[in-house]
Amino acid sequence: MKRHRLVERQHPIFSPIALASAAILIVGLSLYVTFTGGRAFNPGDLSAHNSSGQTLEGFTNHAEFQDNCNQCHAPFKGIDPTRCESCHASVGEQHRTGQGLHSRFDNVARCAACHQEHKGRAFDLTAAAIHDFDHSLTPFSLDKHERDYADAPLDCTTCHTSAVAASVDVSACLACHKEAKPDFMTVHEDAFGQDCVACHDGLDTLAAFTAADHAEFFALDGLHADVACESCHDGGRFEETPTDCFACHAEPERHRGLFGTDCAACHAPTGWSPATLDAALFNHADTGFSLARHVTNFDQQPFSCATCHTGAQFGFAESQCADCHAQVDIAFMTAHVAQFGVDCLQCHDGVDRMANFDHATIWPLEGRHATADCAGCHVDQVFAGTPHQCVACHPEPTLHAGLFGLDCAACHTPAAWRPARLTNHTFPLNHGEQGEIPCATCHTATFDQYTCYTCHERVEMAGKHQEEGIRAPELEQCVQCHPTGTEDEAESD
Repeated sequence: MKRHRLVERQHPIFSPIALASAAILIVGLSLYVTFTGGRAFNPGDLSAHNSSGQTLEGFTNHAEFQDNCNQCHAPFKGIDPTRCESCHASVGEQHRTGQGLHSRFDNVARCAACHQEHKGRAFDLTAAAIHDFDHSLTPFSLDKHERDYADAPLDCTTCHTSAVAASVDVSACLACHKEAKPDFMTVHEDAFGQDCVACHDGLDTLAAFTAADHAEFFALDGLHADVACESCHDGGRFEETPTDCFACHAEPERHRGLFGTDCAACHAPTGWSPATLDAALFNHADTGFSLARHVTNFDQQPFSCATCHTGAQFGFAESQCADCHAQVDIAFMTAHVAQFGVDCLQCHDGVDRMANFDHATIWPLEGRHATADCAGCHVDQVFAGTPHQCVACHPEPTLHAGLFGLDCAACHTPAAWRPARLTNHTFPLNHGEQGEIPCATCHTATFDQYTCYTCHERVEMAGKHQEEGIRAPELEQCVQCHPTGTEDEAESD
């Protein structure tokens, strides 16, 4: 039987002949690209534009090395920035030292990010870069220079009038600002010269005169940091500019002449509101209403001005008091308002006293009585017929033992219960020449009993009295023989 030999077939692409041909083609193309500078793959003409007229390393423009791609491109790497810097040495120096315009860019090592080539012979590489340029990378911001005084858009050539984009024509600054503020700019130019960018950063602040420098004269904190210079420096004058608030801020009508001229005592530079009233600056009692009892509300939370003064001019709603007080005592306030109305300030002065009522005509509010609550005496909102006797409020203490009657004023004063002094005391209260002695010195228990032995030694006194034939119980009745506390009066008896 005849056997057939199986033959393995090979794909034509991977045949030895095909692989050898591909290798020859690749090597040939590589040699061609290398020795021709890549001209076969040129995407377009290089720029022949040169606004400055400078010659760098023998070239006046990029078009002169159109056929030498290696001037900018490194094999298999694309554009090599070091090759750009071989001609543009000043840019490389800015990059290395961190100085100059190009040092400010994050993509400084990628020249093509701003300067794109192969756009044709007439293409201006610098102008194209300027069109997409971020001006905040320079020391001068355009935040306040996007539009002119006529509200027309500003373009680059308004300030950069020369062919060199990095240069600034300061005469353009002067011409523009003089047209809008002739008086200010005339004085300003005389005082500081014409080099505007030496001081100004475009944000209406001074680049050469920092906030720290300004703080030596006046700190530009809070809202003051955004104020235009001429708002304070009228007519372009800077010396002897007043620093007090009232030079710029007139006293508002709502102050009503009560708060003085030290705005900082209540206000902060961050804003007029909120403001904190300085008690040392302003005494609310001068308005006729004291805050002595209105420091905190019924929830023990601090009062603010707006609690009572809800209007823009510190006005006051008559019902404001009644609304607040009714929250804690609706029964009292309902009856009170029905009887007296809601104009509380006609009677009350803020210390729980009646401003238009002389209480002394009925009962003087002296001493401790001056701070007593009205409701302490006027129970259930009853005012007429309130008793004047002390015992109506102060019951007789057990200590009195029923001996002193109900006339508290005979011993006590409105200032305090103690010290007390019995005005009709028959025994001298300065006994022993020690000044007025306390009641408890003799009356150690109750006031219907006394003892002399707090000061006089009992055994010694008993011995002396026995010599005179006086024994107990007479020995305990000292006042019978010594009604004024002297030894001589007993001998005379």
